[in-house]
Amino acid sequence: MITCAIIDDDDMSRLALETLSKRVSSMDLKGSFSGAVDARHFLQSNPVDLIFVDVEMPELSGLDFIRTLTKRPEIIISSSKEKYALDAFEVEVADFLLKPVSLERFLKTMNRMESKFATSPKTATGSIFVKANNQLINLSLSAINYVEAYGDYVNIYTEKDRYVVHGTMKGMEAKLPTEEFVRVHRSHIVRIDKINAIEETVIIIGKKLIPIGDSYRNVLMNQLSFL
Repeated sequence: MITCAIIDDDDMSRLALETLSKRVSSMDLKGSFSGAVDARHFLQSNPVDLIFVDVEMPELSGLDFIRTLTKRPEIIISSSKEKYALDAFEVEVADFLLKPVSLERFLKTMNRMESKFATSPKTATGSIFVKANNQLINLSLSAINYVEAYGDYVNIYTEKDRYVVHGTMKGMEAKLPTEEFVRVHRSHIVRIDKINAIEETVIIIGKKLIPIGDSYRNVLMNQLSFL
């Protein structure tokens, strides 16, 4: 069974997704919420495999909600506005459904998700594998201080070491649990419990000063407010 949750502040849209989910025998709907904050509290102790989430919602938008998830499940964004499709795939969601969602389109998405869950093992928690120095290294998440963009690579900094890994910041952001890590700049992701202090425009981790981008400030503040 694929466990799932629905988050949409529009009652009719939320009911429509609930109805569609009941047409798929492999789906087990664990919760349906009108707001991202309530859903987030529920999901902290009730993880699911798949989340359907709207974009425009009060308190916390769907996109910002995605960035706050600890153990990120598969995400499908459903929205009545096609303009959000690009934003959706920039945060690396599994699919984008344009409302109103037809049964045919929903079933096509779920067929693909069923195949994905059948062939993809769950990601282990607590560590990630990174390829550095011609090795696959099992790197503990708790050891990471911050991640920094480095051309076509990213630098992963721990207390003692630096790992140069081929990849993108978007790719790293998707791998790291967003209740422990937050992107604070287009070139930086930090581990929250490694932050020593925050000044107006910078984060201090040890002796490192990390800039806070204007477009990331609200996400950072929202993230810290949940702690």
